[in-house]
Amino acid sequence: MRVLQEHGHEVVALVGADLDSGNLEGVDVERRDLDLLDAGSVHKALDGGEVLVHNAACYSFWEPDPQYIYRVNVGGTRHVLAAAREHGYRRIVYTSSTATLTPSLDRDVESEEGLLDLRRFHGHYKCSKMLAEIAVLREIARGLPGVIVHPTAVIGPGDRRPTPSGGIVLHFINGRMKAYADTALNLVDVEDVARGHVLALERGEPGERYILGGENSGLGEVAGLLSELTGIAAPRVAIPAGLLGVAGRVGEWLADHVTHRTPLVDRESTLHALRNRPVDSSKAVRELGYSWRPMRVTLARAVHWFVENGYCKPRFARRIRAHGVLERAAAGLPAEA
Repeated sequence: MRVLQEHGHEVVALVGADLDSGNLEGVDVERRDLDLLDAGSVHKALDGGEVLVHNAACYSFWEPDPQYIYRVNVGGTRHVLAAAREHGYRRIVYTSSTATLTPSLDRDVESEEGLLDLRRFHGHYKCSKMLAEIAVLREIARGLPGVIVHPTAVIGPGDRRPTPSGGIVLHFINGRMKAYADTALNLVDVEDVARGHVLALERGEPGERYILGGENSGLGEVAGLLSELTGIAAPRVAIPAGLLGVAGRVGEWLADHVTHRTPLVDRESTLHALRNRPVDSSKAVRELGYSWRPMRVTLARAVHWFVENGYCKPRFARRIRAHGVLERAAAGLPAEA
């Protein structure tokens, strides 16, 4: 919202009546109730607009009712597309995910050239995002002036739920990361992604797809940086791929049949980790003017927000503050000599 306003856009926030809207506190913006599952509600909420950024989604790898993910991500997107078409919107930016991408034909890197392939998708979140993106592409083929953006793993201030991406940081700073899978990982700051959406709105070519990512790295490297920032020891044990897959299946079975709560490890996230590849954001850099901040700063900003907003256990929060590195790093300043 703030980035759109900074670029001179008059913004209306469409917010689910039963959802946490705390991130809008202090933002001077008109709000309208929106129920993505109700076509009439969506049609009413979109009345009077000209351009739309559709980033509402169920970003979850496990839900007690998996069909809820599809109702929101696929059904909700179809409602939005129909309403935008009926109201004559002149530009739409749809937030997809790098989860829908596959490696390029000639490189082991995920890019916009990767083709959507249902056979590759194992998990409700990925399948739902792919089906939603197909719906968007069909509307674009019918003349809808749409642009698609693919954020990587987004972290940073305002992660109130928190998301699966933020959960990586949160597990570490609460001492729960006892081992790691040395998988490819691309973390990006939420503010860089927000700015990328605005650039796509203003400069993106209709029908094009743009990856909005940060630095390519591995989870082991991320854990090492988090240790440097927090003073909490990084895990030294790397989990073999086979064992990680078993852990995901067991964790999800327990969640489905015993605890009925979000598992610490689930099947979809482990499959995602095992199949991750580096991503290429150069198209967004070249065509939109997109850029991202260093991963160290991105991680520091995420940790700082979690610590200052009560998501970190007190004993670990005290240790992180006493370590004395986080404040300067979050501000993008070099470590003190």
